[in-house]
Amino acid sequence: MPCYLFVLCPPYSGSTLLWKLISTSINVSSLPLEGQSLPELVTVMREKPWNRDHVLPWPQIKAVWETYWDTKKPVLLEKSPPNIIRTQAILANFKPVKFIIMVRNPYAHSEGLMRRNNWSVKRAANFSIMCLRTQLENTRELNGALALTYESLVLNPTKACQKIAQFMPELSDMDTEASFEIHSIDGTLSRPITDLNTVKTASLSAATIASMNDVFSQHPETLKAWGYELLVPPL
Repeated sequence: MPCYLFVLCPPYSGSTLLWKLISTSINVSSLPLEGQSLPELVTVMREKPWNRDHVLPWPQIKAVWETYWDTKKPVLLEKSPPNIIRTQAILANFKPVKFIIMVRNPYAHSEGLMRRNNWSVKRAANFSIMCLRTQLENTRELNGALALTYESLVLNPTKACQKIAQFMPELSDMDTEASFEIHSIDGTLSRPITDLNTVKTASLSAATIASMNDVFSQHPETLKAWGYELLVPPL
């Protein structure tokens, strides 16, 4: 019986990179798009995607996904960012199931939310903190889960892949040397695993960082749990 593997990762936090990296394994069948973006499901899954009280028709969703997956493969992979708030429903509908949880530095994450969605600084910062808190809850509540940070993946891909392979031996043949087409601050480019945090945070003004800090400073324990610190705005 194949195992369902869900990448739990907020938007603009490296989910596509991790998804494509895992998909280099011969043992993996991944959906052609995020599960929420498949044509049969986009109107269903993109309605109120971040509303925790919105109930989704999971048997229907699962049936559609299984028409795309090669169910002869031992690992069936999915990544839709709103799944970070849907873990209990996923547990109830997919067995056996495992999760890889990933987060990103909140300044870099917020920059992506602002640039890609045209969000205000405060909205982006609050959403980023919500994701960090939700992912922290997921690490504590999900038994079959591995937690990573974007930074640990891009700064040492070999070590990160070894950690993933220990968690799920079927993924031991992932190709860390592959190049991936990823949407980024530099546009859509094909390149090897690359840390883009520095260029993203360097684009933030002192006023923007200070405004983000108004939000982030209210959640010191959440930041500490993931190993993140407040940035000092440049003079």
